[in-house]
Amino acid sequence: MVAFAMRGSVCSVALLAAALLAVAPSVVVAASCAAGSFSPNGQAPCTPCALGTFQPDAGQTSCRAAQAGWSASGTGPGGSGAKAQTICKEGTFATKEGSAACTPCPAGSYCNGEGCTWPTPCPPGYFSDTPGAGQMCKACPKGTFQANHGATSCCLCCSGFYNDQTSQTHCFQCPVRGASSPAGATASKQCSSKPNGGLPTCTESSLGTCPKTGGSPTHAPAARRRNMKRDVCPGGTKSCPLYGSTSGRGFLKGYECVDVEHDLESCGGCVLNDSPFGQPAPDGGRDCSAIPFVHDVRCAGGACVVDKCRDGYVPAADKGSCVAKIEADRPTAVWRVQF
Repeated sequence: MVAFAMRGSVCSVALLAAALLAVAPSVVVAASCAAGSFSPNGQAPCTPCALGTFQPDAGQTSCRAAQAGWSASGTGPGGSGAKAQTICKEGTFATKEGSAACTPCPAGSYCNGEGCTWPTPCPPGYFSDTPGAGQMCKACPKGTFQANHGATSCCLCCSGFYNDQTSQTHCFQCPVRGASSPAGATASKQCSSKPNGGLPTCTESSLGTCPKTGGSPTHAPAARRRNMKRDVCPGGTKSCPLYGSTSGRGFLKGYECVDVEHDLESCGGCVLNDSPFGQPAPDGGRDCSAIPFVHDVRCAGGACVVDKCRDGYVPAADKGSCVAKIEADRPTAVWRVQF
């Protein structure tokens, strides 16, 4: 027991405080974890928030995962210790929670506004030839067209056709059927006045292959239509439909047997033009070559396997896509830093 004569002396008060600290050290409170870190009880020793997570408040027992359309990285080792999440800027996206960085929208798509969770494929008549498109894709110029979604370029109008408008999904046939015109013609006046080798059709394939633009005679007899028969395919292959179009109308051309176990553009099932960015088509197939940022990819056992990605990206853990390198490098070990 410590006793003092208290006579209003400042020195007496100071002595009393020192004595209390000496006999009762338990009253000293441990330091709380700073924002950007956590511990089981919210007090030191603390751990920085891992890459892709953040914590804006002090004295916390866990960190929060960045929401989809946002990312989180701090100034600590390897990007740890984030105090806040950052919304993805226009032209970038983050598909899942816990992203360490936002990914530029791949060519053939755009990310309209901030906080995008998935890129939007360019609509027919538009294209994007570089990653990171923001508000909208570019319009196909006069003399060109684009019939598919997710295009990175436009096709030239064929001989016998022209296009005097932008953002078109097809070209217009010359006034005189069979008349020729220079490839990429932008006006009907560029067409010849009589048949002289213009092409009868000018259509893009469902896989995005542009048509040949040169002229050819148009007086050959028309092919006779026949009923389409779906043949039985050998084991390991699948019967997939083939479509064409004429005068702006689609039609079934026939069927082909596809090795969906190994075919790069129809991996796991039939694929037409409904697998933008390598997403599964309704039949379950994927166009492995359309996976964003891929460099080397193959179809093995009906599944896309990414072996190598473009610079700045690495194969995801499941080998089914490419992810930004900063996210793939997210450490599994937990740093413990004393605060």
